[in-house]
Amino acid sequence: MPNDNYIGIDLGTSVAKGVLMSDAGVVLATTSRQLPLETPSPDWAEQEPEAWWGAVSSILRELKKAGGFSKVKGIGLSGQMHGLVCYDDDLNPIRNAIVWLDRRSNQEVDDILETVGHNQLYRITGNPVFNGFLLPSLLWVKRNEPRVFGMTSVVSSPKDFLALQLTGKLRTEPTDALATGAFDRVANDWSSLVLEAVGLERSLFPEVAPTSQPYGGLLPEVAKRFGLPAGIPVYGGSDQAMGAMGLGLVKPGQAMVALATGGQFVVIGEPGLIDNRRRLHTLSHGVEKTGMYMAATLSAALSMRWFKEEVIQDTKTSYPDFYYGIQDIPAGSDGVIFHPYLAGERTPYFNSALRGGFSGLSVAHNQKHLQRAIIEGVSFSMKQCLHVFEQMNMPIRSIILTGGGAKNPIWQQIMADVLNRSMEISTVTDHSPFGAAVFAKFAPKKFVGLSSFYKSVINKGEEIKPNPASVKIYEPIFEEYVSIADAKHRRARRKQRHK
Repeated sequence: MPNDNYIGIDLGTSVAKGVLMSDAGVVLATTSRQLPLETPSPDWAEQEPEAWWGAVSSILRELKKAGGFSKVKGIGLSGQMHGLVCYDDDLNPIRNAIVWLDRRSNQEVDDILETVGHNQLYRITGNPVFNGFLLPSLLWVKRNEPRVFGMTSVVSSPKDFLALQLTGKLRTEPTDALATGAFDRVANDWSSLVLEAVGLERSLFPEVAPTSQPYGGLLPEVAKRFGLPAGIPVYGGSDQAMGAMGLGLVKPGQAMVALATGGQFVVIGEPGLIDNRRRLHTLSHGVEKTGMYMAATLSAALSMRWFKEEVIQDTKTSYPDFYYGIQDIPAGSDGVIFHPYLAGERTPYFNSALRGGFSGLSVAHNQKHLQRAIIEGVSFSMKQCLHVFEQMNMPIRSIILTGGGAKNPIWQQIMADVLNRSMEISTVTDHSPFGAAVFAKFAPKKFVGLSSFYKSVINKGEEIKPNPASVKIYEPIFEEYVSIADAKHRRARRKQRHK
């Protein structure tokens, strides 16, 4: 039996994670490191690329303690999407990375939509454009930091920076490129039409190679530093693509709801679908000829963290203890409704000016009512995502619930009740770095044997079924939630037009 090992690294927004996986799919070691997020101005969100590399270096040193590094045959990278890294001629970052949570580029988004056109941009890229995406962030740098822009030789997405450190080569691949706002989904290359319309040179953008093609081999000096074999291939993809790999989502009809900082509803479908109402992200799957589509809310678990740390100002209580007592609050939170628009919203509104809030408050409500309302509000937002897929007649045969929020039984049951769908709790923890390791194993084999691997490695997890009584309670509350959300959206749009 083979005794090869594989490493998977996930560059998240708040945490970087790593796994060491055996050839049989057994996780031999896991570790993680926190990542700082810098907010030098309101609505700004930045991270230092060197801090990413420092975290990954620490992760590799920690994984090495488990042994087996001499048997590692490949490394897979997974990374946060949409962000911008600017490099000088020597491929050194020349400013902090602007990450997906950033909200500074409203004017640039408007400029892109005006010059390219809403419908044409969506037809080309398969995605709406939103602030925090690489393209508007780069245009913001061009307008507001001309010296930095003049020094910028090339740009990339975040995980490409890690691949550069490991292999000495800078390029990208479709799963990340498609999330920039500048990539032609049909031509599978940077869109000359979009770049010409916004006044950017093609030379600013890196080479694009298939996701299944390695970035290159591990540099000898890096291999020596961490005790790894020199020259082993390094692969990479977006966190959504690698997360799908880690959960075994490779067939149409499979879906996942991920409750992390943001919330994602991802459905595997036939390739080439397009939402004429521009509500979905068209994603690239790591496995070729496989379609992947995402609806998203920006503030999922972030909403509860904001309430706990900023409103209650509780940084000491563990989340399990913080959730205690919510189960005693009835479905519907006795009339309190929460809209999780703390950073604007994506599906279905794609409106960065939307703002969240509680409605229905009275003196009869307490902290636990508000906590339950937050979970219900995030669940209502994910139900709006589900409605988009249903309206497009995309079959959803199974849903896996994953992410930090999915670890809590209260989140699990409320999500199942609101969506009125049975949901399976994944048995795979840290699915993005695990998926990156799986990708590193199977990409050289053109994914032959992947189905058999999943059957032996991914077991069916606990199934959470909706409670019929709660489903009935939530249906009219959801309609009220949508009514308020639609009104907020219209009001925000009017304010934007009058500016």
